[in-house]
Order: sequence, then C-alpha cells, then structure tokens
Amino acid sequence: DRAIELLDSASILQPNDEEIMMLKGSIYSMMDKYKDAIEVYKQALDFSENKDDIYYNIGMTYQTVNNYHQAIENYKKALEHNLHNENVLYELAYCLDITGELEGSISYYQQFIDSNPYSQYGWYNIGIVFGKLHKYAEAINAYEFAIVIDEKFASAHFNLGNTLMITGEFTKALNAYKKTIEIEGMSSETACCLGNVY
Repeated sequence: DRAIELLDSASILQPNDEEIMMLKGSIYSMMDKYKDAIEVYKQALDFSENKDDIYYNIGMTYQTVNNYHQAIENYKKALEHNLHNENVLYELAYCLDITGELEGSISYYQQFIDSNPYSQYGWYNIGIVFGKLHKYAEAINAYEFAIVIDEKFASAHFNLGNTLMITGEFTKALNAYKKTIEIEGMSSETACCLGNVY
C-alpha cells in the first residue's frame, strides 16, 4: 500500500506519466488487486504512445484471473497498434487454445509473418498452432522455416522432432532431437523422446 501511496504522490506531480501508471498497475497486480490494475492501465491509454504494451498488460491481467475472452480482446487491440509484438501473439494463441478458438490465431500469425518474414518466433508459434490443429505438414514447414532463420533454435528442433514422430518420420525425428541435444544438452524431456524413437 505504501508503494501505491508514493506513486499517487508522484502522479500529482506528473499526471500523464506512463511509467508511473504502468508501475502502479504492476503493483496492484502483485497485490492481487486486478480490477484496480486494469483501471490504472485503462487510464494510461488516454495519454500513452505505447498502446500495444498497455493492452498487453490489460490482457495479461485478465488472463491471470482466467477471463480469457477479455484477454483475447485486449491482445487483438494490442496487435492493431503493433503487429510486431511477439509476446502478444504468443499469449493470444494460448488464450485462443484455452477457449477452443485456436483456428482463429492462424490469421494473426500469418499477418505477423507477412510483415516479419524473418521472425523465427512467428514461424515457431504458427507451427505450434498447426500442430495442435493436426495440420502436421504445415507445422513441419513452419518449424523448418524457424530453423532456417535461427539454426540454434533448440525449441524449434525439438518440436520438429515431436511432429515428425507423429507423422512416422522416425529418422528425421531422431536427427531433430540430436540437434536439440547438440544445442542445449540433454534434458529429461528430450531423453524420453529419444527413447520413444528407438
């Protein structure tokens, strides 16, 4: 509560300071006062130039309290202000998955990739979406694009291996898992997948 009091005092001196408002919203969230956090973030929208970050914070706050539909709406607003925000795309896909609307995230990822064709994260995330929708050829293609962009992207190699396992391409899956190990070392998850290949 003392931190909020100090920020309220600072707001009197600088009423349109986005940083103060964002900090205040974060503190409210840490105090589990999510409604107050959302109100502060919404106030910051009136004078902020970084609306995508604020909508992202509002979306994350709604997501924290399992209000996924409101989170989705705010993530979509964030993307209207900045289509290049990879965190927003990831969280949007997560919420759409939770609500059973995963198919809807493909268009957002496609827009993102169209404007950021060299984003390994864009390709990686659309690969995850395709995989969850059982569109394995598209998922493999997306992971391969992510790997071409960043050959040391261990998670893309790992997910590629998992998808290749599903499609019965065991030799290619083995190679993808070996590449994962080469990049980040052996993990229990990768070891388990290797065991499944053999």
